[in-house]
Amino acid sequence: MFGLFGLVIHVTVLAIVGYLLLFTASKAEGAVALIGRLLGFWVFLLAILSVVGAIAIHLSGGKLFGMDFTHPHHGPHNMMWGPGPMTGPGPMMPPAPMVPPQPTLQPAPHN
Repeated sequence: MFGLFGLVIHVTVLAIVGYLLLFTASKAEGAVALIGRLLGFWVFLLAILSVVGAIAIHLSGGKLFGMDFTHPHHGPHNMMWGPGPMTGPGPMMPPAPMVPPQPTLQPAPHN
């Protein structure tokens, strides 16, 4: 549910920004108008591609092109806010001191 809500908010904000860019570009002249129109259409394209990407990921079961787009610690059943648990190597530890090997005792031969 949060993914759908985030997608709607994301696309709405992009559409509003795109509309404002196109509106201000219509009032401008020359190169500013050209850049404004290009940016406006680019933002609308990003909004459309966001929806297409979300639909494609949903239809492929979360594994678009074989890549897993789900995180094991985030999701509707396991709410975890902020960064996940720390992964990777821990803090650097000094190397253990070298201890000379102890001689091993051989058992006495039985005659």
